[in-house]
Amino acid sequence: MEAKELENDSIESCLAACGNCSRVCLEHVRHCLELGGDHAEPAHIAMLLTCANICRTAAELMTIDSEWHPTVCDLCAQVCEECADACAAMDGMEDCVAACRQCAQACRIMVGEMASEEHSAEAEDQTSTEAVN
Repeated sequence: MEAKELENDSIESCLAACGNCSRVCLEHVRHCLELGGDHAEPAHIAMLLTCANICRTAAELMTIDSEWHPTVCDLCAQVCEECADACAAMDGMEDCVAACRQCAQACRIMVGEMASEEHSAEAEDQTSTEAVN
C-alpha cells in the first residue's frame, strides 16, 4: 500500500473514532448528571464536554484538510487519555473509557503517519537538491 493510501486509511479511522468519541462523551454528560454524586461533579462534566469538543474539532479540521489537524489531533489524543482515566475511576463509564482510548490511539497513529510522511518528503527534497548542486 502506498503512503498516501495509508494516510487516507488512518485519517478515515481517526475521523470515525473522533466522531464516535464525541458522541459517546456527550451521551455520558446526561448519564452522569442523572446519576449525580461524583459523576455529576463540575470538573467531570467539564472533562466530558472538553473531550467531546476537541474530538469534534479534530474531525472538522481533518475533513477540510487543515494544516492544523495533526496538531489538534495530537492534543485530542492527550485529552482523550485524560478523559478515559477520569471515567475509568467511576462505575458505569466503560463505554466512554473505550471510546476515548480508541480515539486517542487512532489520533496517535494518524499523527505518527503524517510525521513519518513529512520526514520522508523532506529527505527526498534534500536528496534532489543535493543531486542538482
